Amino acid sequence: MKQKSLDRRADEVMSVIHKPIRILQWGMTTGLGGLETFLMGVYRHIDRSQVQFDFLQAHDEGKLAFEDEIRDLGGHVYRVMVPQRESFVRSRRCLAEFFAEHREFAGVHVNANFRYAFPLRYAKRAGIGLRILHSHNIAESHAYTDPVHELAWRLRTCSVNHDINTLPTHYFACSAQAAEFMFPGRPFTWIRNGIDTAVFAFDADVRNRLRHELGIARTTTVLGFCGNLREQKAPLFLIDIFDRYHRMQPDSKLLIVGDGVLRDAVERRITDLGLTGSVLMLGQRTDVADLYQAMDAFVLPSRFEGLGIVYIEAQCAGLPSFAPEGNVPPEVRASDLMTFVPRGSDAESWAWAIDRKFVEVRPRANRVAQVRAAGYEMADVAAGLQEFYLTHAEAGR
Repeated sequence: MKQKSLDRRADEVMSVIHKPIRILQWGMTTGLGGLETFLMGVYRHIDRSQVQFDFLQAHDEGKLAFEDEIRDLGGHVYRVMVPQRESFVRSRRCLAEFFAEHREFAGVHVNANFRYAFPLRYAKRAGIGLRILHSHNIAESHAYTDPVHELAWRLRTCSVNHDINTLPTHYFACSAQAAEFMFPGRPFTWIRNGIDTAVFAFDADVRNRLRHELGIARTTTVLGFCGNLREQKAPLFLIDIFDRYHRMQPDSKLLIVGDGVLRDAVERRITDLGLTGSVLMLGQRTDVADLYQAMDAFVLPSRFEGLGIVYIEAQCAGLPSFAPEGNVPPEVRASDLMTFVPRGSDAESWAWAIDRKFVEVRPRANRVAQVRAAGYEMADVAAGLQEFYLTHAEAGR
């Protein structure tokens, strides 16, 4: 009996020794965007016997993108945060109480599309030694004509800048522009927005199947767009670009993958330009990797991007890809398929640039090797992050 007790105690000790460290992630939302895709890509590829993720959310947040998969992978979703607009006091107390109750976290990783580091304030007070601020985007400057709103913005900016300058132990960014936007002048680690290159590799059979399902002839040239239909992605300008291209190449169609607040405006623009039969609005889809195969080029004229993971995916699928110069970081060039259209170019210039590029890159070829060589293989990105977490979490204890 004594030996069994000793064996049981040894098993318990070994179980504690081999427990994975837990990293608390902030930034996952209910929508399906680049940040969510990145986080889940890392989560799927890390060795979860060594590193586990949990997710911190607002108390009234709806079901997150990938929430079922998060739970299947062993992660927890903690809905405890209270927005400051709801209660100034509770917005602070909830995090202090949360970290007092949960001592298991080796690190906190804030993934932000805007200037924000607030959860790290309470992680620091709780003695968590690894505190990462990760910039995933850039933004255009604001402009308030109302002096009251301008003052409020300045006060908030001062508070946020103080948090950003004092709370993180490490700074990550998806590009140099994203770093300059969120923590200018700070040393940072470039974390590439990796993808599973095998999933996006060109597949002629998938191309033929999707084209058949969508009613697209083999000879038709298809331009594609994947993104949220909001101002940042310039979907109305996209329609203007396609209008000019369609006049040059009448046997052409536009696939729009995604949804958003500008959907009605986009549909009106399509109708006004007489393009109803040539534009397929597919809405939010889970088979984006397959849809890339049905396209012949990828066009996303964003007003700004921290990186733009969809450009990487499209290049991996062998698609000539087009972005506005200056609005999208140069780091997004993962292959010779990437074209930056000069800033301020009109829709006609975009259409000509697309037409010229087709001549250069035909026939379609696999670009997986180039994308991997550029450092965008998700397995490699996840392995690097895993090593970082393990090394710096231990050092911060």
